[in-house]
Amino acid sequence: MEKSISHTNQSIHRKITEPAPYSTYDSHINIQTNIKQSKQDMTEPICILADKVYSYCQQRDCFPRFRMETSNKGEELQFIGINFQEGYISEGTLKVTPIGPKRPNFSRVKFILKIPFTIKLRNASSGDIVSMNGLLPDMIKDVVLFMPEARNEFNYRIVVETRSEVLAPPEIIDNHIEIPIGVLSVIRVVGRVHLLIPVYSLQLEPPEAENFEESEKSISQEFDNRPFPDDFFPPQFEDLDIGIQMLKKE
Repeated sequence: MEKSISHTNQSIHRKITEPAPYSTYDSHINIQTNIKQSKQDMTEPICILADKVYSYCQQRDCFPRFRMETSNKGEELQFIGINFQEGYISEGTLKVTPIGPKRPNFSRVKFILKIPFTIKLRNASSGDIVSMNGLLPDMIKDVVLFMPEARNEFNYRIVVETRSEVLAPPEIIDNHIEIPIGVLSVIRVVGRVHLLIPVYSLQLEPPEAENFEESEKSISQEFDNRPFPDDFFPPQFEDLDIGIQMLKKE
Protein backbone atom coordinates (compact mmCIF):
# COMPACT_ATOMS: atom_id res chain seq x y z
CA MET A 1 0.00 0.00 0.00
CA GLU A 2 1.28 3.50 -0.75
CA LYS A 3 0.64 7.14 -0.06
CA SER A 4 1.47 10.12 -2.26
CA ILE A 5 3.14 13.11 -0.63
CA SER A 6 3.34 16.73 -1.70
CA HIS A 7 4.93 19.56 0.23
CA THR A 8 1.50 20.41 1.59
CA ASN A 9 1.27 16.89 3.06
CA GLN A 10 -1.67 15.91 0.83
CA SER A 11 -2.02 12.16 0.24
CA ILE A 12 -3.37 10.16 -2.69
CA HIS A 13 -3.92 6.41 -2.69
CA ARG A 14 -2.10 4.62 -5.44
CA LYS A 15 -0.75 1.15 -6.01
CA ILE A 16 2.40 -0.04 -7.74
CA THR A 17 1.80 -3.22 -9.70
CA GLU A 18 4.37 -5.38 -11.41
CA PRO A 19 3.28 -7.82 -14.13
CA ALA A 20 3.97 -11.45 -13.34
CA PRO A 21 6.27 -13.23 -15.81
CA TYR A 22 4.72 -15.48 -18.44
CA SER A 23 5.17 -19.23 -18.18
CA THR A 24 7.78 -19.03 -20.92
CA TYR A 25 9.58 -16.13 -19.29
CA ASP A 26 12.64 -18.13 -18.22
CA SER A 27 13.29 -19.59 -21.66
CA HIS A 28 12.83 -16.16 -23.22
CA ILE A 29 15.39 -14.69 -20.84
CA ASN A 30 17.82 -17.46 -21.71
CA ILE A 31 17.57 -16.43 -25.36
CA GLN A 32 18.31 -12.84 -24.48
CA THR A 33 21.30 -13.72 -22.29
CA ASN A 34 22.79 -15.79 -25.10
CA ILE A 35 23.18 -12.71 -27.30
CA LYS A 36 26.85 -12.41 -28.08
CA GLN A 37 29.00 -9.59 -26.70
CA SER A 38 29.63 -8.38 -30.23
CA LYS A 39 25.98 -7.35 -30.57
CA GLN A 40 26.21 -4.69 -27.86
CA ASP A 41 26.58 -2.06 -30.56
CA MET A 42 23.02 -2.95 -31.65
CA THR A 43 21.53 -1.13 -28.65
CA GLU A 44 19.91 2.27 -28.71
CA PRO A 45 19.12 4.61 -25.80
CA ILE A 46 15.47 5.31 -24.99
CA CYS A 47 13.82 7.42 -22.31
CA ILE A 48 11.16 5.89 -20.04
CA LEU A 49 9.08 6.99 -17.07
CA ALA A 50 9.61 4.75 -14.04
CA ASP A 51 9.14 4.64 -10.28
CA LYS A 52 12.49 5.16 -8.61
CA VAL A 53 13.08 4.03 -5.02
CA TYR A 54 15.01 6.77 -3.24
CA SER A 55 15.23 5.01 0.12
CA TYR A 56 13.68 2.12 2.02
CA CYS A 57 13.80 0.35 5.36
CA GLN A 58 12.29 -2.63 7.17
CA GLN A 59 10.58 -3.04 10.52
CA ARG A 60 9.24 -6.04 12.44
CA ASP A 61 6.27 -6.17 14.77
CA CYS A 62 5.35 -9.14 16.92
CA PHE A 63 2.10 -9.96 18.69
CA PRO A 64 2.91 -13.04 20.82
CA ARG A 65 -0.66 -13.37 22.11
CA PHE A 66 -3.06 -11.77 19.70
CA ARG A 67 -6.56 -12.64 20.94
CA MET A 68 -9.95 -12.47 19.26
CA GLU A 69 -13.37 -13.43 20.57
CA THR A 70 -14.97 -16.34 18.73
CA SER A 71 -18.55 -16.17 20.12
CA ASN A 72 -18.83 -19.94 19.82
CA LYS A 73 -21.38 -20.23 22.65
CA GLY A 74 -19.77 -23.30 24.13
CA GLU A 75 -19.35 -25.17 20.82
CA GLU A 76 -16.03 -26.76 19.96
CA LEU A 77 -14.18 -25.00 17.12
CA GLN A 78 -11.18 -26.10 15.09
CA PHE A 79 -8.69 -23.68 13.56
CA ILE A 80 -8.42 -23.95 9.75
CA GLY A 81 -6.28 -20.97 8.83
CA ILE A 82 -5.85 -17.21 8.70
CA ASN A 83 -5.55 -15.07 5.59
CA PHE A 84 -3.74 -11.72 5.86
CA GLN A 85 -4.56 -8.96 3.40
CA GLU A 86 -2.16 -6.30 2.19
CA GLY A 87 -1.29 -3.76 4.85
CA TYR A 88 -2.19 -0.13 4.26
CA ILE A 89 -1.58 3.32 5.69
CA SER A 90 -4.54 4.49 7.72
CA GLU A 91 -6.23 7.46 6.06
CA GLY A 92 -5.20 10.80 7.51
CA THR A 93 -2.31 9.47 9.61
CA LEU A 94 0.61 10.02 7.22
CA LYS A 95 2.85 12.91 8.25
CA VAL A 96 6.11 13.77 6.51
CA THR A 97 8.30 16.38 8.17
CA PRO A 98 11.71 17.48 6.84
CA ILE A 99 14.31 17.21 9.61
CA GLY A 100 15.91 20.47 8.59
CA PRO A 101 19.47 21.85 8.54
CA LYS A 102 20.75 19.37 11.12
CA ARG A 103 20.13 16.58 8.57
CA PRO A 104 19.38 17.92 5.08
CA ASN A 105 17.49 15.77 2.55
CA PHE A 106 16.08 13.52 5.28
CA SER A 107 12.52 13.50 6.55
CA ARG A 108 10.59 12.01 9.43
CA VAL A 109 7.85 9.70 8.14
CA LYS A 110 5.10 8.83 10.59
CA PHE A 111 1.87 6.89 10.02
CA ILE A 112 -0.34 4.09 11.36
CA LEU A 113 -0.16 0.76 9.58
CA LYS A 114 -3.26 -1.44 9.47
CA ILE A 115 -3.46 -5.08 8.33
CA PRO A 116 -6.84 -6.78 7.76
CA PHE A 117 -7.23 -10.52 8.18
CA THR A 118 -9.80 -13.31 7.94
CA ILE A 119 -9.81 -16.27 10.34
CA LYS A 120 -11.53 -19.50 9.33
CA LEU A 121 -12.78 -21.97 11.96
CA ARG A 122 -14.70 -25.23 11.67
CA ASN A 123 -17.52 -26.22 13.99
CA ALA A 124 -16.48 -29.67 15.23
CA SER A 125 -20.06 -30.90 15.66
CA SER A 126 -21.82 -29.52 12.57
CA GLY A 127 -18.81 -29.11 10.25
CA ASP A 128 -19.86 -25.56 9.36
CA ILE A 129 -17.14 -23.06 8.44
CA VAL A 130 -17.04 -19.86 10.48
CA SER A 131 -15.25 -16.81 9.07
CA MET A 132 -14.21 -13.86 11.22
CA ASN A 133 -12.82 -10.61 9.85
CA GLY A 134 -10.75 -8.14 11.79
CA LEU A 135 -7.67 -5.92 11.99
CA LEU A 136 -4.38 -6.48 13.71
CA PRO A 137 -3.52 -3.90 16.40
CA ASP A 138 -2.44 -0.53 15.00
CA MET A 139 1.28 -0.38 14.24
CA ILE A 140 2.71 3.13 14.65
CA LYS A 141 5.58 3.76 12.25
CA ASP A 142 7.98 6.61 12.97
CA VAL A 143 11.09 6.39 10.80
CA VAL A 144 13.70 8.59 9.12
CA LEU A 145 14.12 8.22 5.36
CA PHE A 146 16.19 9.89 2.67
CA MET A 147 13.96 12.25 0.70
CA PRO A 148 15.99 14.80 -1.31
CA GLU A 149 14.68 18.29 -1.82
CA ALA A 150 12.66 18.69 -5.02
CA ARG A 151 10.49 21.24 -6.78
CA ASN A 152 7.03 21.85 -5.36
CA GLU A 153 5.35 20.01 -8.23
CA PHE A 154 7.29 16.79 -7.62
CA ASN A 155 5.46 14.28 -5.43
CA TYR A 156 7.02 11.51 -3.41
CA ARG A 157 4.97 8.45 -2.47
CA ILE A 158 5.32 6.32 0.61
CA VAL A 159 4.91 2.67 -0.41
CA VAL A 160 4.34 0.01 2.24
CA GLU A 161 4.51 -3.74 1.71
CA THR A 162 3.81 -6.27 4.43
CA ARG A 163 4.27 -9.96 5.10
CA SER A 164 2.38 -11.41 8.06
CA GLU A 165 2.69 -14.94 9.37
CA VAL A 166 1.61 -17.18 12.21
CA LEU A 167 4.58 -17.89 14.49
CA ALA A 168 3.17 -20.87 16.43
CA PRO A 169 0.06 -23.08 16.46
CA PRO A 170 -3.02 -21.09 17.60
CA GLU A 171 -4.96 -22.04 20.73
CA ILE A 172 -8.70 -21.81 21.29
CA ILE A 173 -9.43 -21.10 24.94
CA ASP A 174 -13.07 -20.79 26.01
CA ASN A 175 -14.57 -18.23 23.64
CA HIS A 176 -11.24 -16.73 22.49
CA ILE A 177 -8.64 -17.72 19.94
CA GLU A 178 -5.02 -16.83 20.64
CA ILE A 179 -2.58 -16.56 17.73
CA PRO A 180 1.09 -15.48 17.85
CA ILE A 181 1.65 -13.27 14.79
CA GLY A 182 4.72 -11.62 13.29
CA VAL A 183 4.65 -8.80 10.74
CA LEU A 184 7.51 -7.74 8.47
CA SER A 185 6.97 -4.38 6.76
CA VAL A 186 9.07 -2.60 4.14
CA ILE A 187 8.67 1.17 3.78
CA ARG A 188 9.83 2.89 0.60
CA VAL A 189 10.12 6.46 -0.70
CA VAL A 190 9.20 6.38 -4.40
CA GLY A 191 9.27 9.11 -7.02
CA ARG A 192 8.26 9.14 -10.70
CA VAL A 193 11.28 10.04 -12.87
CA HIS A 194 12.46 9.60 -16.45
CA LEU A 195 15.39 7.26 -17.08
CA LEU A 196 17.65 6.70 -20.07
CA ILE A 197 18.24 2.98 -20.64
CA PRO A 198 19.89 0.94 -23.42
CA VAL A 199 17.56 -1.23 -25.47
CA TYR A 200 18.37 -3.84 -28.11
CA SER A 201 17.31 -2.55 -31.49
CA LEU A 202 16.74 -6.01 -32.95
CA GLN A 203 13.32 -7.58 -32.57
CA LEU A 204 13.36 -10.95 -30.81
CA GLU A 205 10.85 -13.51 -31.98
CA PRO A 206 8.38 -14.42 -29.21
CA PRO A 207 8.78 -17.97 -27.87
CA GLU A 208 6.33 -20.65 -28.86
CA ALA A 209 3.34 -21.03 -26.54
CA GLU A 210 3.28 -24.05 -24.22
CA ASN A 211 0.05 -25.99 -24.59
CA PHE A 212 -1.36 -27.11 -21.25
CA GLU A 213 -2.84 -30.39 -22.53
CA GLU A 214 0.43 -31.32 -24.24
CA SER A 215 2.36 -30.70 -21.03
CA GLU A 216 -0.04 -32.99 -19.18
CA LYS A 217 0.40 -35.71 -21.80
CA SER A 218 4.19 -35.51 -21.55
CA ILE A 219 4.01 -36.59 -17.90
CA SER A 220 2.15 -39.79 -18.75
CA GLN A 221 4.36 -40.42 -21.79
CA GLU A 222 7.45 -40.21 -19.62
CA PHE A 223 5.98 -42.83 -17.30
CA ASP A 224 4.99 -45.08 -20.21
CA ASN A 225 8.51 -44.98 -21.68
CA ARG A 226 10.26 -45.64 -18.37
CA PRO A 227 12.15 -48.99 -18.25
CA PHE A 228 10.79 -51.77 -16.11
CA PRO A 229 12.15 -51.23 -12.58
CA ASP A 230 14.89 -53.60 -11.39
CA ASP A 231 13.57 -53.56 -7.82
CA PHE A 232 10.03 -54.64 -8.74
CA PHE A 233 10.72 -58.13 -7.28
CA PRO A 234 12.68 -58.82 -4.08
CA PRO A 235 16.35 -59.66 -4.71
CA GLN A 236 17.50 -63.29 -4.94
CA PHE A 237 19.96 -64.91 -2.57
CA GLU A 238 22.67 -64.89 -5.24
CA ASP A 239 22.13 -61.21 -5.98
CA LEU A 240 23.04 -60.19 -2.45
CA ASP A 241 26.41 -62.05 -2.46
CA ILE A 242 25.60 -63.34 0.99
CA GLY A 243 27.44 -66.63 0.35
CA ILE A 244 30.65 -64.84 -0.65
CA GLN A 245 30.51 -62.65 2.46
CA MET A 246 30.09 -65.72 4.69
CA LEU A 247 33.15 -67.38 3.09
CA LYS A 248 35.22 -64.24 3.67
CA LYS A 249 34.30 -64.27 7.35
CA GLU A 250 35.38 -67.93 7.71
